[in-house]
Amino acid sequence: MTESTRSGSSAADGSGGLPVVWFDRPAGRLQRELLEGRAQILDVRGEDPLEGIDRAEGAIVGAAIRYDRTVYEQAPNLRVIARAGIGFDNLDLDDATAYGIAACNTPDGPTISTAEHAVALIFAITKGLKESARRLEAGEGDYWARHGHLELDGSTLALVGLGRIGSYVARVMSAVGMDLVAYDPYADDERFAELGARRAATPSDAVAGAHVVSVHAPLSDATHHLVNAELLTAMRDGVYLVNTSRGGLVDQDALVAALDADKVRGAALDVTEPEPLPADHPLLGRPDVVVTPHVASATVAGRTRIFTHAVAEVMTALNGSQPPNMLNPEAWPGRSA
Repeated sequence: MTESTRSGSSAADGSGGLPVVWFDRPAGRLQRELLEGRAQILDVRGEDPLEGIDRAEGAIVGAAIRYDRTVYEQAPNLRVIARAGIGFDNLDLDDATAYGIAACNTPDGPTISTAEHAVALIFAITKGLKESARRLEAGEGDYWARHGHLELDGSTLALVGLGRIGSYVARVMSAVGMDLVAYDPYADDERFAELGARRAATPSDAVAGAHVVSVHAPLSDATHHLVNAELLTAMRDGVYLVNTSRGGLVDQDALVAALDADKVRGAALDVTEPEPLPADHPLLGRPDVVVTPHVASATVAGRTRIFTHAVAEVMTALNGSQPPNMLNPEAWPGRSA
């Protein structure tokens, strides 16, 4: 038994009746400070990814594990589960509701940091930073003549998804001078007007004339491989593609083929399928592709907001009130009754 598990003993062991909050990864100083005096902490330190969940009343989780009835059956005391982030595709909401578990996310936590990362990736690939650095390191010469990349001012950015992150990216890139077009059937006309973006009726319409495509859609059965061979074909030749949302939104085999055919001039991905990519994956090692390991939200400020909001969701539920970002409100009060 790890020290962390021992410190998360039950109320009968002298914990003063504090509720048990479980993390599916080692809890750091921030998480412990946020819960000090408010809850016992259990976290996973060994090889069993569900170590200790049988004692959990609240859970704060990442994206690596699928939380459905096979997990909930092992957690008879679980009342609330909070996804530390925006995306909640790994939480089976129907199963959570069936077990009376409040499922939450932290939609305002990672917004700024993730959007900034998306902007950084847009600049990195449209300016050919990786290619130029490699050429210099290899001493290839003729650098200026071979650097044929994109000036963003006056170019068109297509946003597939215009939620919190997509909207932030839109504001920044509009200030750079880019024209904006977006596809998002759930965003209202006021948001499009505020951002100065043209509404596209379909994803194909959005990407058709864009120089840069940035993906900000949620992952679901309907959006899995939304960026596929057909959508890539609808894009202009030499397009740049950025994805900071979910790896499953992009058909990576189709992307590799489009890169090899020069249909896509460059791609930048913070999310992949799987995560992390194996070392021999064809997207790695390419001068026209930048891959970061799903770290867009992991700034100091972003991480602090995410876990502060996740703890607030969990403790609100454990204290008997409906959490503000509950994804399955029909389940309330469930096990908290």
